[in-house]
Amino acid sequence: MKFTLVRNIYFHSPNTGLVSKYVSKEVESEITPQIGFEFEDSAWHRNDPIKAESISIDSETGKCTVNLNPKEVGAESDVEKFYSVAVQYHGWKNWLES
Repeated sequence: MKFTLVRNIYFHSPNTGLVSKYVSKEVESEITPQIGFEFEDSAWHRNDPIKAESISIDSETGKCTVNLNPKEVGAESDVEKFYSVAVQYHGWKNWLES
């Protein structure tokens, strides 16, 4: 089964508001994803487990999207830093451009 993992990397403060970027990765597995499943990926630190929070299936195309728990970062600049590392070195893509 093919599905797309999607994760939001974000920072929020009263001064800056919300700054976020979405990354996605196509996955193929014999196991059908379910809410609560944990996924291992080298883009995320071992102390930052990624879990399926919701799953949506497009009724026309059958495309399956697994929304993961968001990644909250400590500073506005960290959003771009984490995004760049995931995209450049670990095979994730900008979800909004996919």
